[in-house]
Amino acid sequence: MTRFRARGFVSLLSTFTFIISLVSGIVLYFPPQGKVAHWINWTFWGLDKETWGALHINSSLILFIVIIFHFYLNWNILINYIKKRAQAAINLKVELAISLLFSLFIIIASIYSVQPFKQIIDWNEGVKDYWAAKTEAQPPVPHAEEMTVEEFCEELEIPVEKFENRMKKNNWAFERSQTIKEIAQANDIAPADIYNEPQVKSEQGAGAGAGWGRMTVPEVCEKNNIRVEVALAELKKLGVNPEESQTIRDISSELKMRPYEVIKIITGETFEH
Repeated sequence: MTRFRARGFVSLLSTFTFIISLVSGIVLYFPPQGKVAHWINWTFWGLDKETWGALHINSSLILFIVIIFHFYLNWNILINYIKKRAQAAINLKVELAISLLFSLFIIIASIYSVQPFKQIIDWNEGVKDYWAAKTEAQPPVPHAEEMTVEEFCEELEIPVEKFENRMKKNNWAFERSQTIKEIAQANDIAPADIYNEPQVKSEQGAGAGAGWGRMTVPEVCEKNNIRVEVALAELKKLGVNPEESQTIRDISSELKMRPYEVIKIITGETFEH
């Protein structure tokens, strides 16, 4: 029976996890921002952004653990190697100093956005801006794919019946309780395809013109016959002190909520359509 070689196993595992970490790190340099990636169902080699992120984190963690075991299994060899090289290192004072300084420069340059590392980050931002500039890639509201059919229609002021009719005409299977993302996955399409379906998009704002997220608190109050002071008081209870000029979308971002949830807080579940 072949004897299991721990050192060989650790060496091979460290190599493979390094490759996974390297490849996933490179891939994660290019995808759009999370909200856009979710909306257009961005994938690479069949894997979405979250999966690539999980691969990168897990492989990097395993690599870290494997390296510790590598030091443990080869500690004596490592110590002897250091002793043998200690004398030689004395003759590498200049090289040692330069390597330490360069390592320090990498840390400082990354923290304070110094070139050339700033350019690497700028390129990454450029990739995100490229995706963000695509109109069809932008969700109409943050986390729109996580809304149910009724929530989605309520937020965008789309009549639910007309939304459902368009889904049926496209033979897209769905249930009102499903989220837009679940419907998209069930029909092998992207959430953006559902919203960008011409007839659905044309229904947005059919009643009031603009979505709730673009309104300010006074505008919402006027639309629902609510005193502005009362609405602001309700929001203050949640720990925010919004200005009257702030949009519902800005307030929802501050509260880490969806715009329609903020509307419900202000109006007490009362909506005018």
